[in-house]
Amino acid sequence: MKSIYKVNMELDIPIYQQLVDAICTAIKTGELSSGQQLPTVCEMTEEVGIARGTVKRAYDELERIGFIEKVQGRGTFVKYQPANSGSRKEQAMAAIDEMLERLEGMGLSAPEINIFLDLKLREYSQKEATVKVAVVECNPENLSQMSEQLRHIHGVDLYSYTLDSVKQYPYKLGEDFDLIVTTSRHAQYLESIVPGQKAVVRVALRISIGCLTSIFKIRPAERVGIVGYSERFAELIYDTCKIYAEEMDLSKPFIISADGNIQKYLGDKDSILVPKSYEKYFDAQTLKHILGFKGNIIDCNYEMDEGSVLYLETKIKRIRDKKTI
Repeated sequence: MKSIYKVNMELDIPIYQQLVDAICTAIKTGELSSGQQLPTVCEMTEEVGIARGTVKRAYDELERIGFIEKVQGRGTFVKYQPANSGSRKEQAMAAIDEMLERLEGMGLSAPEINIFLDLKLREYSQKEATVKVAVVECNPENLSQMSEQLRHIHGVDLYSYTLDSVKQYPYKLGEDFDLIVTTSRHAQYLESIVPGQKAVVRVALRISIGCLTSIFKIRPAERVGIVGYSERFAELIYDTCKIYAEEMDLSKPFIISADGNIQKYLGDKDSILVPKSYEKYFDAQTLKHILGFKGNIIDCNYEMDEGSVLYLETKIKRIRDKKTI
């Protein structure tokens, strides 16, 4: 059974999310059946070799998305039912029966249950619907910026995935997303793996005005380096510099995960270009050298253009309004 819960510490995917993905896969493939009990938090901690808090976060997420249920005093059980396992009415009635049994077990009378249900239904009906949106991009730098822009759109329930994580766990996009936002570069692939008529929305990215302005200000023959977390993002910045600042003395990018001595790389540079909010990408040793750099540090980022943002805002509003009706 241990292989079901296997995680890989080397992957650029949070450990709790790997455990969520592993359990979801086991449930959907039938390795874990409906009603089967999962290990306790302590048992899972010992079995997988990860922190209790990580296991608890994974279980909380699985409960939130409806794959498991926690029964007080009994344990954690598989709850997921495939979409074709009986009619919606049958599934709904079974869920209501289960809920009523639990409420009765708490000592509530039928009139009390009716009052509480009525109050909850009133509260639920007054909630504004949210639009579930997945953002997919090949590099974490652009993914972070796209997600940040979408968080400012009202009524969005946002999930961010790197393209590699989707390729490793394609079913991530097989649930109930209303929109899947990506760039034209990846849209065709995502459309090929998404079941049904999911709305894969293409957006256009552009380099930020602030970054471009700073690049324009670089003096001719100035020695410039690029320090990137991902190769793809560093390549984008490199290509932009070659277009807009042809006379600069531009070195090939330094990629944190692949290259060697960053101190040596920085040694002869007058300016370096780094991802915006680089603190969340670089390790402590790299940060030490970046913060100690005596030259000019230029934050760089790509963002969705105004047309893409306006289109998404309009589309999300229409979906939200339709759900609210």
